[in-house]
Amino acid sequence: MNKKNAEDSRLEQKQTLRKRRHAMAFATYLVPVSLVLLCWSQGLLPEKVIYHLAVMVLVINITILLLIHTNLNLKFRDPSMTAVHIAVSSIPTLYVMYFLEHGHARSIFMMILVVAVIYGIMELTTRRFLMACLWIFSLYCIMVFALWQKKPEVLDLSLELIQMAAFILVLISMSVIGGYISNLRQTLRSRNQELRNALEKIEQLVNLDPLTGVSNRRRLFDALSQETNRFSRGHMPFSICLLDIDHFKKVNDNHGHLAGDEVLRRTACSISENMRSFDSFGRYGGEEFLFILPQTRLYGAAIKAEKIRRQVESLKFPDISKNLTLTVSIGVAQYRRNEDIDATLLRADRAMYAAKEKGRNRVETEKSHTSAA
Repeated sequence: MNKKNAEDSRLEQKQTLRKRRHAMAFATYLVPVSLVLLCWSQGLLPEKVIYHLAVMVLVINITILLLIHTNLNLKFRDPSMTAVHIAVSSIPTLYVMYFLEHGHARSIFMMILVVAVIYGIMELTTRRFLMACLWIFSLYCIMVFALWQKKPEVLDLSLELIQMAAFILVLISMSVIGGYISNLRQTLRSRNQELRNALEKIEQLVNLDPLTGVSNRRRLFDALSQETNRFSRGHMPFSICLLDIDHFKKVNDNHGHLAGDEVLRRTACSISENMRSFDSFGRYGGEEFLFILPQTRLYGAAIKAEKIRRQVESLKFPDISKNLTLTVSIGVAQYRRNEDIDATLLRADRAMYAAKEKGRNRVETEKSHTSAA
């Protein structure tokens, strides 16, 4: 998987997680809705409040889920929209509280507002927690002021002041505790990312050749094992090509080992860029390279090898020498049913040396009398 595909996959996973979180938040609305129905059954609320509450809850949650589904949330400073959800989710609850004429009943719904704040533990820092709580407390004060203006008889000023003081203290406490927990989550997330990065580097060290950056011998044998297992299950043919750089010792002798290393890197890079996504290519040892071609019979592998031979022959190395050209000898073999992979490698190796004996810069396949069954 290339870098872009990996990033797209991670983004899709994050968006899916955000949808699940907001779906979970939507489920928590069952609590205030149940309380509203209970209050209505006891004659504490008019029936219209139930319908208004239902409409507000649906509009808020459907809008947020649509923003995530269409990736518009990614344009926000906070793509999770946790603070936004907390801010808007307090409006339906405060709307219900406005119609409750009993102070004790309103205090019950204040607990619902605290539950909405707890949701911020998912993402919010202490500062953003405080801002969200200040917003909720400001709306609460506006609701109380509206009651004082429209229905002063339902207010017990002493009780309301005590409730307001308790409410702001609880919100501040929740901000500090929730922010601390959220910071711990962020720290843990960062540590996990560092661990994943370290594991990726370890995997590269284990599976990649440090000089050329292509697969090393260990990774190549893992790929060969996978192909033989796949062949045993479905008889899917595959072939291997063993490549050796002709007269590579002369490159080191005439231009130095650093130039030889650069030749190996350029050759490996050029070949790997022209492999199919499901092919395997790597450094077999020294100046030898191996490529594994799944779903490819001997004839097709020979055609591919010839393309690689011409491609390497066309490489230029102006930084080393304008006259430096490179040729390779390639041996091709197809895997046989029930054989040990070493036998296939041996046939490819013999074909490669046959190419060298016939003048180098050519492709040779395994002898016709040993063609794959």
